[in-house]
Amino acid sequence: MSQRVTFITGAAGDLGSAVARRLAANGDALILADVDADRLSALEQELSHLGHGVLTRQLDVTDEDAVRAVVDAGVTQFGTITSLFNNAGISGGTFPLPEHPLDDFRRTIDINLVAMFVVLKHALPVIAQNDDGWVVNTASEAGLKANERRGAYAAAKAGVIQLSRAAALEYSREGVRVNALCPGPLEGKLMRVSEGGMPDPEEFRARITAASAVGRYGAPDEVAGFVTYLLTEAPGYLTGATLSADGCRR
Repeated sequence: MSQRVTFITGAAGDLGSAVARRLAANGDALILADVDADRLSALEQELSHLGHGVLTRQLDVTDEDAVRAVVDAGVTQFGTITSLFNNAGISGGTFPLPEHPLDDFRRTIDINLVAMFVVLKHALPVIAQNDDGWVVNTASEAGLKANERRGAYAAAKAGVIQLSRAAALEYSREGVRVNALCPGPLEGKLMRVSEGGMPDPEEFRARITAASAVGRYGAPDEVAGFVTYLLTEAPGYLTGATLSADGCRR
């Protein structure tokens, strides 16, 4: 099959939709999944006129049967899956450790890490059937350098980095590149949630931007360009890497 077919989870979010737009413009067929059905429908309407094929499914990535069904539907419609942007995630709660509710901690780990594993479990064997394959798992700079009141998120994203490395060790000889992407703060919903959980949101934003060499949050489309490269052009030797797109955070 000559056409590239990319599966994107968290497709309706700021970064996921920016990547979907770039890949659609490049000619990819897209399997777009997100829990937000309204934003997903709007994205489908935006991209479907390009004519390369768009399949959308509302998806709770923690539901293994539902993940399997989306992968199967994509293969039925397009014949295969050639690449995966494993991008679904949540900000999680912002709490001092002694006050962090256990249910929120578990939910943050479940969506940001366990669900990454579930998607890889069902998508990787399909991707490996092609001569080439690409996988990008969204981690975070928080997986490399934890922030206060964000322990669950940092722990989950650190786990994504090691899960990506393990998958690369297992699948690189089958022609599948698996890399972890660590974005810095991006304009959009996740950072608004993080700011809202802080005692002084404006002070938090100022402190975060001051720690970046570029002095601002990133734009989702800036990082989407990097993701598109990793999903379309990255050479076979670039696998198992942890790659930052963080505006040179200090």
